[in-house]
Amino acid sequence: NALVEKPRSGQPRKYTPAQEAEIIAMACTDAPKGRKRWTIRLLTERMKRRDEFETINRETIRLVLKKAKLNLG
Repeated sequence: NALVEKPRSGQPRKYTPAQEAEIIAMACTDAPKGRKRWTIRLLTERMKRRDEFETINRETIRLVLKKAKLNLG
């Protein structure tokens, strides 16, 4: 059946599209007080405080933002 996805090689996704959208939404908010803009490190620290994101790392955040074509620099 052409509508069913076949298994893909490589590591499975750790975060759902909805969770990735949360990361992107956070990056689009105003930066924390005293900061001009979000950095990947700041986003990582903030997201780790939220349920379901305790183990997220900087590289995952970077890849999510890259896929969304968001540049924090």
